[in-house]
Amino acid sequence: MKQFGRLLSWIEESISGFLLISTTLLLFTNVLLRYVFSNSTTWAEELIRYGMIWVTFIGGSICARNKLHVGIDIVLTYFKPFARKVLETIAELMSAFFCAILTLLSFQNTMLVFETAQKSPALMMPIWLVYLAMPIGSFLMTVRFLQSAWKTANDQHKKNDDPLDMSTL
Repeated sequence: MKQFGRLLSWIEESISGFLLISTTLLLFTNVLLRYVFSNSTTWAEELIRYGMIWVTFIGGSICARNKLHVGIDIVLTYFKPFARKVLETIAELMSAFFCAILTLLSFQNTMLVFETAQKSPALMMPIWLVYLAMPIGSFLMTVRFLQSAWKTANDQHKKNDDPLDMSTL
């Protein structure tokens, strides 16, 4: 299971990293073409937008893995460790449930777009490829929230699992 988690992390980070670097370079090139040479591409903005959509949904999974999603944890400080653990586990399971529903609904939406054979305006690529980011990203977030709930329930989070914990510096 740990090897699966590492492979999944590598895939998430590789896709996000590649898309971030390529969209940044494409954006820089397009700005350079527009303001220096007074000539920009028609498809670059569309491709950048679609790349950032993918980064957002894959990045959501990375955030779920690293426990970086927004949460209201001030209330948890008033509970004893066992109650805190139970509430954190419930919150992570609720997040996983929400992401599972989002996976199902976004997959249905993607299939509808696939069936209608819509194309993007500038690139003329199938638009379902853009919509596919939602079910894939939300499925990955479901997996990550379930992993996190398991770790929380079984006290498997290491002290340094919290990226915002300053005591390890």
